[in-house]
Amino acid sequence: MLATSAWANDKENVNPSCQLVPEANCGWAELRKLKAPGIDLHDGQFMATRLDEAELAGANMSGSHLQLTNFYKANLRGVDFSQSHMHAVNLIGANLEGANLEGVNLLDANLSGANLKGAKIDRALWTAANLSGATWVDGRVCAQGSKGECR
Repeated sequence: MLATSAWANDKENVNPSCQLVPEANCGWAELRKLKAPGIDLHDGQFMATRLDEAELAGANMSGSHLQLTNFYKANLRGVDFSQSHMHAVNLIGANLEGANLEGVNLLDANLSGANLKGAKIDRALWTAANLSGATWVDGRVCAQGSKGECR
């Protein structure tokens, strides 16, 4: 229920004090279609933030709290998410090619249709993550109904 309401947040910017800097506090911010490739946002707080269709290729979001964040169709190619908390994140159709997901908690995340080709996934937690139709790290497409692992 909470994940659905966070993904459906259609309000204006509900966190106008959000500043895009390391250790940012941008929970509930409205950042759809943000264009910030290579930005350093390590150790930030982005709970329930809307980053649909954002252009963040090469960004540093390591150590960030991203629970319930919406990255629908975002360009996250080469983003460093290492050691981040991404519980129940919406990554439907996101491009995570070459991203660093080492040590990331992806419990209940929705990665259906996402591109994970070449991503680093050591020690990532995939429990109940939806991988239906996702392109896996080795280039194969995960079968419909893949939960927690690519089948």
